[in-house]
Amino acid sequence: MRQTSEAANTAENTGIRERIVRDREAAIDALRRLGVSPIEDNGASPGRTADEGDEAQASERQDMGLAYRERLAERINRLTRALELLTRGTYGVCEVCKNPIGAVRLAAIPEVTTCRECQERVEREAA
Repeated sequence: MRQTSEAANTAENTGIRERIVRDREAAIDALRRLGVSPIEDNGASPGRTADEGDEAQASERQDMGLAYRERLAERINRLTRALELLTRGTYGVCEVCKNPIGAVRLAAIPEVTTCRECQERVEREAA
């Protein structure tokens, strides 16, 4: 019976690993498509001087682009960490309380490292 359980866990871990790798590669591809430098489009037509409104819009687009790149990079790091935890055999265990993280939560956010209860506690304390 134990061998069947181990085989099921191995198959499940393979599926999880494939999902994490796929999500990580998608995030890396998205980051590559965005490029490594901010967009230098100020919204002005060639030969036309940008007014303050155009400059403000360009600055806002640049800020949003940088924030999105940062979120993608952070997600890549979290997914990489999830792969490391999977390799170590500690994937799916809350880093705070050491209890299992719910399967639904892991399915929704495969890189999560805390259970719902601990995450809620962390967010309450931060507020």
